[in-house]
Amino acid sequence: MDGHLQTALTFSKALELVGPLVIKDSIAHMDHYGIICSTGLLGGQWYLEDFDPTFDLKKNIYLTTFYSGNVSSEQWQSLFDYIDCYQVDVRQEKIFSLDQIRAAHDYLDSPQALGKIIVLNDD
Repeated sequence: MDGHLQTALTFSKALELVGPLVIKDSIAHMDHYGIICSTGLLGGQWYLEDFDPTFDLKKNIYLTTFYSGNVSSEQWQSLFDYIDCYQVDVRQEKIFSLDQIRAAHDYLDSPQALGKIIVLNDD
């Protein structure tokens, strides 16, 4: 991974799953007043270094995060109520059995992967 988006497009919102390794590149692709939610650490870098919030967020970008360790049962219920009320399609993308774990990893690494997958233990 070279850490750069392969586009000149800019965006109003982004869910950043790679994390500190690419966050400055993600910021560079944001519209004025854009919103980035940094929730992943897939890049293997855990901390953001050489970051100046005033300069790096100069387009008045909102940088937020999500930490799953502070989610309450009320928040989960609110999510489920929203899904029910607005009929949000939350079907899983693909299901693998445990003996297909290699294929599951290969699929996630492929360009065809769009979301999370499920691996079932058939026991």
